[in-house]
Amino acid sequence: MTLAHRGVLFLDEAPEFSRPALEGLRQPMESGRIWLSRSGWAGRLPAAFQLALAANPCPCGLRVGRGAACSCPPQAVRRYAARLSGPLVDRIDIRVVLVRPPEAELDRGDLEECSDDVRGRVTEARARASARFSGQPWQVNAQVPAGEMRRRWAPDPEGADLLRQLERGSANLRGPDRVLRVAWTLADLRGGDRPGRDDVGRAIGLRGAAAQWSA
Repeated sequence: MTLAHRGVLFLDEAPEFSRPALEGLRQPMESGRIWLSRSGWAGRLPAAFQLALAANPCPCGLRVGRGAACSCPPQAVRRYAARLSGPLVDRIDIRVVLVRPPEAELDRGDLEECSDDVRGRVTEARARASARFSGQPWQVNAQVPAGEMRRRWAPDPEGADLLRQLERGSANLRGPDRVLRVAWTLADLRGGDRPGRDDVGRAIGLRGAAAQWSA
């Protein structure tokens, strides 16, 4: 985690890591620091990282589409998924299910958008956020405390209404707070001055709640 400070920590095959190792990510993800205590020594290490996890749908990795090729019994699939605890998953802001593309798309080999174009949009979005937080101790949306984000950088009325709907159905405020930060990032990427209903709706969908909360 410390080696990934100010960068990306990518865990491939995340459910294969031990449960204590995965649970050990939770507090540093919130505080950006690691506290270590050993015999005769205690210290604090920096750990402000962006976490990316990848996981197969089941232990054999073949439970895709109809899952006809999967040989895993249902209880094994449930145990595999349960290795990523609810509190850890709750801290993942963007959750995407990847499906195998059609053969024709694989054969085509072209991309809708090149990396240079994406980099340009991201650079512009970060510049917008930096200008918005000028004079503040933050530079990007992820650094802003939830209370400050809600008070000073709320979405427009339609976006706020959708966010309130999410809050009424949430067991905690972490989800709506993180949705708001992602909505701001989406607004920055499109060059908007403030998140609207579409930005909030997309942020909810990216969090994996699209079935319950639609835009």
